[in-house]
Amino acid sequence: MTLPKKEDYIFYQGEKFQVEFYFTKTGKMPAKEYLEKESLDVQVKLAALVKYIADYGRLYDITKFRKVDSRDNIFEFKPVNHRFFSFFYKGRKIIITNAYMKKSQKVSKGDLEKARNMKKAYADRIKGGIYYEKN
Repeated sequence: MTLPKKEDYIFYQGEKFQVEFYFTKTGKMPAKEYLEKESLDVQVKLAALVKYIADYGRLYDITKFRKVDSRDNIFEFKPVNHRFFSFFYKGRKIIITNAYMKKSQKVSKGDLEKARNMKKAYADRIKGGIYYEKN
């Protein structure tokens, strides 16, 4: 199992939250890989949204950030016409799981299901003590 370094998966450390990219057991980071392929405009807009919520603890504008799944408490950052799924985790963390290009008014069910599965995998790996490197 290849775990990425902290500087690779931590997106931003704010006053209220630490925002991280989810990584798989093999070290892949789907949301980060998606973001790196997008334009600088999308990268800057996501970074601004992440910085705001991490520093101030809330982002009230639902056109920029909102809950999309009440059952599993999945949220989405909404820079331009892209969607980045995320969830909150204890220890004041926000984990960004995966992303997609918005093509309709509806949330992509397949991508939402991926986010749910990643959240469950994250929680299971945390509980098993195998998500983060041992210090």
